[in-house]
Amino acid sequence: MQHAIGLPFMIHPLIPEFLTQDAVGEVAKAAEDACFGIVAVTEHPIPSDAWLAAGGHDALDPFVSLSFAAAATRRIKLLTNLAVVPYRNPFLLAKSAASLDRLSGGRLVLGCGTGYLKEEFDALGVDFEERNALFDESLEVLRKVWRGGSIVYKGRHFEAAGNTANPAPAQAEIPIWIGGNSKLSRRRVAERCQGWMPMPNPRSLGGRRRTAHIDGVDDLRAGIAYLKEHARSVGRDVPLDVFFPIVWKGAIGTPAFDAGAYRAHLEELEAAGVTWALAPVGGRTMPELRRAIDVYAKEVIRGA
Repeated sequence: MQHAIGLPFMIHPLIPEFLTQDAVGEVAKAAEDACFGIVAVTEHPIPSDAWLAAGGHDALDPFVSLSFAAAATRRIKLLTNLAVVPYRNPFLLAKSAASLDRLSGGRLVLGCGTGYLKEEFDALGVDFEERNALFDESLEVLRKVWRGGSIVYKGRHFEAAGNTANPAPAQAEIPIWIGGNSKLSRRRVAERCQGWMPMPNPRSLGGRRRTAHIDGVDDLRAGIAYLKEHARSVGRDVPLDVFFPIVWKGAIGTPAFDAGAYRAHLEELEAAGVTWALAPVGGRTMPELRRAIDVYAKEVIRGA
């Protein structure tokens, strides 16, 4: 089991203390020194006011913020968690990803999703009903662009009649992880990607998140089993990562946090097939966040 941390932008309203070059660099470097393997940033370019008022969150641009994290570190991987693929022309997405991967020395993991906020699609001028078709088209285009050479491709809303994008990524193949709980998401991963990013979705929330329910380890275990079974059925025998955000009672660094019980939960998830845990590490100030990182490293990463 490896550990990931999110940069402190998945909140509304954003905390000004964290919105600086120094803060991003400090958190990323602290995470690397604490032996976290990934630093992650989510994406919401222009969410609706109603969603924010109902518990949604703001975000910085993932490629910009991860570039600052990359500049302050040398080893930790950089994850978009997740980039909403249909929001962008695939050539622009390919360029952003390749640029970050090249400048970071091959550390990008491109976490992708189809998106679910219709109002955000409307604000960006993207047809919500086309999101799955746009997503599949983009996956094909990304790989073509990163392989280098001239591109000839006619898409739904664009055409390249002989165009080339340089430079290529540093990695021979940027890993693509796909978010979403649906069988369609898992089939995409099994057939042509490197990782699955399910998210907790309790049945008590109903259909608000527009994706299948994962309401405990049993649901997650069944989802991973389907993923691996489908991969075998299409002749893919490669390791697939599973990245899962941990929901836990008791803030890290407080008496309510039971490190032993938490580690036991991680062991259960690992046995189910999870390879990466997104740690519930946070804080409202830099000292709080740094302390939570240090405690997690001591009691979980090094204490395992």
